[in-house]
This record gives sequence, structure tokens and C-alpha cells, in this order.
Amino acid sequence: MRHFIIQCLIVCTGFLSGASLAQLPPSKTQGDTTFITGGIGSDESSAMVAAAKKWSLLIEMSEIDGSGRGVWIAGVTIRVLNAKQQSILETVCDGPLMLLNAPPGQYMVEASYQGKLLKRSVVLKEGDSQKLSLFWRP
Repeated sequence: MRHFIIQCLIVCTGFLSGASLAQLPPSKTQGDTTFITGGIGSDESSAMVAAAKKWSLLIEMSEIDGSGRGVWIAGVTIRVLNAKQQSILETVCDGPLMLLNAPPGQYMVEASYQGKLLKRSVVLKEGDSQKLSLFWRP
């Protein structure tokens, strides 16, 4: 009986750990820039936030609702420009999060949602990870 209970615990532990380890959405590449967009659902968003340490930049996108809280959004158009003002990435995000790896340097992130454009400057450094939080107000 004890052996049976131990086997059940091992099987249950395997099921629970597998369910809690969501996979990242597939990565995409434009030029020298690799990126992932997503974060729909708590498992996927948790997996992306956990993986952010291995990426140059994590971008979080949300809209401020009527009560002043941030609500995550999808459908944001992201454009990243290098120091020479050349576009190195342009995509529409599938969720509220974006992971990005680009060569070290200074970049301008332009993010457009429902006709409102936000611009933020970021400097990516070798081996460093950053987070950029973008908020749109209605």
C-alpha cells in the first residue's frame, strides 16, 4: 500500500509540474533582432517573465482603465529604430508582452495602440536585461 501511495504522488507531481511549465511562444527574427510576442494567459505570461532574464528587453503593454489600474493589452504595433534611425523591427504584438534580443546599442521604441503613439529611448548593453513598461491612457 505504501508503495502504491508513493507511485501516485510521483505521478501527480509530474502532472502538476508539467501543467505549470508553459512553453514560450515561438521566436521570430527580423535582421539581427530576435523577438517573441505573447503573454496571453497566466501560464504564458509567467513563462515569458521568467525567461526575460535571458533577453535584452522585456516590454510590457497596458492601458489604464477608468479606475486607474493597468489592464494588459494586445494588438500594439511595435517599431524599433537603431541610433541611425533605421527600422530594425516592426511587428504587431500577439499579447501584452514582448521579449527582444538585439545587438548592444541605443534604440528608440515606438509603440502604437488605437492611434496613440508612445516613444521611449532604451540602451541595450551586453549581458544586461531591461524592462520597459508602456501605459496608454484612454
